[in-house]
Amino acid sequence: MKIPNKKYNIKTAVKNNFYMLKLAMELCPGRVLCSGLVCLSGYFSWLFFSGFFLKKLVSMLEENRSYPEILGFLAGTIGLFFFLSLFENWYEERLKPLADVDVYQGLYRRLYEKVCNMELACFEDSEFYNRYLLAMEDTDKRLLQVVDNIWQIVFGTAAVAVSWVMLFSLDKWAILFVLGPVIGNFVFAAALNRISYRMYEESAIFKRIADYVNRVVHLSDYAKEIRLTGIFHVMQKKHRESVEGMTKVIDKYALRSILNGWGYLYFTFTIMFEGVIFYGAYRTMVAGTMKLSEYSVLSSLMVAVSWILIGYSNSLTDSFKQGMYIANLRAFMEYEPGMPEDSDGVPAPERVERIEFQNVSFSYRTGGPVLKRVSFTIQAGVTCAIAGYNGAGKTTLIKLLLRLYDPTEGRILVNGRDIREYNLRSYRRLFATAFQDGKILARSVRDNVSMGEKIPEERIWQALKLAGTDKTIEALTCGLDTVLTKEFTEDGAVLSGGQAQKIIAARAFVQDSPVMVFDEPSSALDPIAEYELFQSISRAKQDKLLVFISHRLSSVQNADQILLLGGGHLMEEGSHLELMRRNGEYAALYRMQARNYQAVWEEEDWVGGSIFTEHLSGGKEAAEGGR
Repeated sequence: MKIPNKKYNIKTAVKNNFYMLKLAMELCPGRVLCSGLVCLSGYFSWLFFSGFFLKKLVSMLEENRSYPEILGFLAGTIGLFFFLSLFENWYEERLKPLADVDVYQGLYRRLYEKVCNMELACFEDSEFYNRYLLAMEDTDKRLLQVVDNIWQIVFGTAAVAVSWVMLFSLDKWAILFVLGPVIGNFVFAAALNRISYRMYEESAIFKRIADYVNRVVHLSDYAKEIRLTGIFHVMQKKHRESVEGMTKVIDKYALRSILNGWGYLYFTFTIMFEGVIFYGAYRTMVAGTMKLSEYSVLSSLMVAVSWILIGYSNSLTDSFKQGMYIANLRAFMEYEPGMPEDSDGVPAPERVERIEFQNVSFSYRTGGPVLKRVSFTIQAGVTCAIAGYNGAGKTTLIKLLLRLYDPTEGRILVNGRDIREYNLRSYRRLFATAFQDGKILARSVRDNVSMGEKIPEERIWQALKLAGTDKTIEALTCGLDTVLTKEFTEDGAVLSGGQAQKIIAARAFVQDSPVMVFDEPSSALDPIAEYELFQSISRAKQDKLLVFISHRLSSVQNADQILLLGGGHLMEEGSHLELMRRNGEYAALYRMQARNYQAVWEEEDWVGGSIFTEHLSGGKEAAEGGR
């Protein structure tokens, strides 16, 4: 994402504010228009009651007007005030709260849609992530503040002009005193806003670190590590460093903030209010050129004019300030993803006949190459297992296949067509996936399996049965409607790591997709559950193409095609027997794992040993046959 230009100017501020106004009009036009009417009403009240009303009332008293005439004027004024205040209260207590909720919902819906349309690489870029957090922070409040500021500027301009004419008609020299608030706001308040934004921007990374530590300390996900290891002290140190970082930012700008804050208060309030008192007192008591009634009107009007100017100039400087924050939001919203989810393209085929990797290389934004010129082909109906050491690039290869990333070099073809030519959403629907790091959501079991798709209950139960967790779910209080985790309710069910992984596997079983992809589907399962899961995967496969990753080579021996990755290269490829006869890296790894399993099998009296006898003896025979 492009970082907002550091050379921020008035032209950019105006563009950013009108960008937000346009957005507000799209989200809630009624809120925008009523905000303008309330602003107009407020300025009218200031001028009417501080200028016209008081001047008219004093004149009527000095001219000895009749009591009914004065009473009628007061009654009309009270009636006007009643209707204005009634409208303002309806707006503040009824329309505004409801409209603000609509704005919040509509704005964040757009932000979330934008987030979901961005490629995964964006969220592994710390600079992008910092900008993303800056863009998301209090965005709805900033949008509404921009709307209010714009109306304050529009009607404030008219109010300032009218008030200056009224003030000039009373005393032309009194206008000099209202220059104080203008200087205070445009010079000192503007400087304070710039300082505030710089502090906000420089503190963002430290706040992000502090927030992360807060999550680690209070979330149940980390509770055991916090209590059983010394990591709490490490996180505490990190939190302390982030606080020290924020403190240094504050110290860096403290002197400038103090001086500008003093200048703002002195010029905005002291010069204006005390100046008017001394000036009026001199003309009334010393020079004798002003009546006491005129002094009262002048003082009242001066206060009104000053507050109008303060509000007006505050709105101008705040608009400039909000424009700086909006720059982050605008850059985020106008960012063009390299791999947009809603991109046009050829509809994906209903059946996958062939997957080809042609000289595929890939590197993340930071670090060296993860995959180097990898080439292979998987035919329809084949079970393909991907094996290799940690960090060999197995999961990265799957991410490329799912087009979560695009290759740095080379091509990936499905049915002979480059996958970049397919409509991304329809392409990804070709795959039913289950990742080892899949997350359980604070939603019902039904939602955690269907994942937003409209799937019949019967199919959900069938998927849970294949995953081996149907009995567990049946035992829960509300069955499929039981909420998982205790994030929002004390009645939520907390699953073990193995049961959670079975729920994630059920997500793949429930999808009717031509390709099934499992990334370490049994990493949290015991050997019996692992064996049963792979039996279920085999039954569910039917005529589909199956791709799975497993560290345990005993799980891959029945695959039609095995890809052994190492150091980013495709080291070996073939069936289990072919690779064993080749007596290469795969055979060495397999024999080592087979010896370990065989040793355990011989030493332990396993319950359900017949399952292991079948599973392990097959592995033993294959290992021996490959010698």
